[in-house]
Amino acid sequence: MPGVATAHLERPSYWPDPAPDTSVDPPAGGAVPKARSLTSAVTGKGPGDVRVVCQGRGGRKSLTLALRSIRQARRSGFRIRPSQLKIRFTAKQARRWAQINRRLRRQCRYRSIQKAVNASSNNDRIVIMPGLYREPASRRQPVDDPRCKPGLLQRDASGDPTPSYEYQVTCPNDQNLVYVQGRAVTGKPLETPREDRQGIPEQELGECVRCNLQIEGSGPKPTDAIIDAGTGYTTRGPSAKPAGHTKHVVMRVDRGDGFVGRNFLMRGGLEFGFYTEETDGVLLDRTKFYWNADYGHLSFTTDHNVVKNCDGFGAGDAVIYPGAAPETGSQATAFYPDAPRANTVIKQCDMRGSELGYSGSMGNAVRITDNHIYGNSTGIASDTLSAAGHPGFPADSAEIDNNFIYSNNFNVYSQTSPVEPLVTVPVGTGIIYAGMNDAKVHDNWIFDNWRDGAMLFAVPDAVTNGGGAEGSVFPGVSCAGAPENGLSTSCGNRFFDNRMGQVPPGFTFPAALDQFGVQHGEATATALPNGNDFWWDEFISNTGNCWFGNTGPDGKGASVTGPGDAGRTPGIPPNLLPNCGGGQNPGTSVGTGDVAKEAYLVDCSEGPDDETGPLDCDWWGTPPRPGSAAARSRSREFAAAARAYAGTEEAERLRRRMAELIADAGR
Repeated sequence: MPGVATAHLERPSYWPDPAPDTSVDPPAGGAVPKARSLTSAVTGKGPGDVRVVCQGRGGRKSLTLALRSIRQARRSGFRIRPSQLKIRFTAKQARRWAQINRRLRRQCRYRSIQKAVNASSNNDRIVIMPGLYREPASRRQPVDDPRCKPGLLQRDASGDPTPSYEYQVTCPNDQNLVYVQGRAVTGKPLETPREDRQGIPEQELGECVRCNLQIEGSGPKPTDAIIDAGTGYTTRGPSAKPAGHTKHVVMRVDRGDGFVGRNFLMRGGLEFGFYTEETDGVLLDRTKFYWNADYGHLSFTTDHNVVKNCDGFGAGDAVIYPGAAPETGSQATAFYPDAPRANTVIKQCDMRGSELGYSGSMGNAVRITDNHIYGNSTGIASDTLSAAGHPGFPADSAEIDNNFIYSNNFNVYSQTSPVEPLVTVPVGTGIIYAGMNDAKVHDNWIFDNWRDGAMLFAVPDAVTNGGGAEGSVFPGVSCAGAPENGLSTSCGNRFFDNRMGQVPPGFTFPAALDQFGVQHGEATATALPNGNDFWWDEFISNTGNCWFGNTGPDGKGASVTGPGDAGRTPGIPPNLLPNCGGGQNPGTSVGTGDVAKEAYLVDCSEGPDDETGPLDCDWWGTPPRPGSAAARSRSREFAAAARAYAGTEEAERLRRRMAELIADAGR
């Protein structure tokens, strides 16, 4: 199946207990933590000690940079993310920020963020004054440190060796530029990973040592404090691209319940900018992720998790990636007494200039709301394509609402692309759900995506992780007969009240959309159609997928394009998207199978190639502009080829294989 997400190796990972840890005062976890104000860092209000990190003799360099940025914020303003209006300081605000930074300079005792972290305990705070923090001591630490490798490796469920929690604690800067150890090491991990991933095994769950830690920058904007793992820069400035990387992760928070990160940029990780695992309670606010080769942000088996007011680009996979999110949706058990609920919320962020804006294998009960997602190859992808260490099959209960999803036409596969692609996704697509269940996509503006606005297709169990899920599969699988019949995915999804191909009133394209020369529609247009609004593979026996209340470029439901000759989807004859009685009768939606679509997906699973036939995969280049003669010609060609293919012996073999797959799984 198409590789819409490439999952990296993880240690066998468990969802943390969602209840607060009352051994810490105030309790750690149990909810999204609240940020403490920068003012309180100089007044001493609140629990814990404050440690200030700065640059220059006596902090003079940092203070100079801070005052310069404050003057700029007063005179010309700044943006946290490209799509928002400028923020401009008042004279009173400028004086207050300058006063705070002068007092912080007097408190400064550290030149290294890692050393400040090492000196911190529960409830403490670290303030980073403006500057470029390269952490030379961390950079000098060896990768594959002999103190930890191979002695502290553990096996994941597939048998592959992965660094254990003790590995990370013992060799914190082997992989990480800045490492936050949240809990003590007490015992060895289980020799065989537990199937039930609800709760970290007691034998290795130590007490909090750095829970409720807050790290924040003191400048007006996130780019004032840059935490940098890159090398070989040929240009200057926060957006500069590194030629190389010294560490896999810029900042890793491990079992650090109650963590707050605010107002800084993480840049130049070989894999990730920010990474948190097995953590209950995380807030990232006003953070940026630039030029991290895999993901800008990665949260894994993490609960009560919010990322807001963020911005990122330059990721070879995705800017934001919540993987193996907890089962707080339709498969929730008594372990989550307050379910159903969103365990992770991504809001008010710009996800741009990457292969994917958002991605997440096993992204259960994640909400993506009030974001701008643009200038990627594909805007959003969430899937059940599991790999070792990714519990939570099948993915369910995600929600995408009130976003602007537009102009995701970045041809990352071009030889001139500045971003190196790590996955295979279709250029020109707003949303992909590959095997999602019980999801809601509603009240979004989805426009100017030259291939498809939203795609939905099944992922049979046999092709997920070699045919087996990671960890337990809990009750509540939404496809009828699953998992016994081997079709656990792509059921019960609802797409409603979306504005397809319509440009919001007063909208202007962010200047950042042109950063990599992404093709897009005219800035003055009131309607910018998608190549096709909704693509559905109609996989045989999938139930409960409904599309209702959506409107097209002219503001009417009749102009929404879906399966059939309206787009590049075949449909023989053209099939209408199931309305399900306005979503009230999902039993009326049952996939009857479309062999041409499945053949198309099979071809796409092979990755980029030079084949150019009408049914061959065309994901690897920018589609023609919607409405153009080339687009109309391609649509007619594809529809005719699909009708012809349906009568071939190859198509009949594929039908038989799909039927056998279902029958074999049922046995």
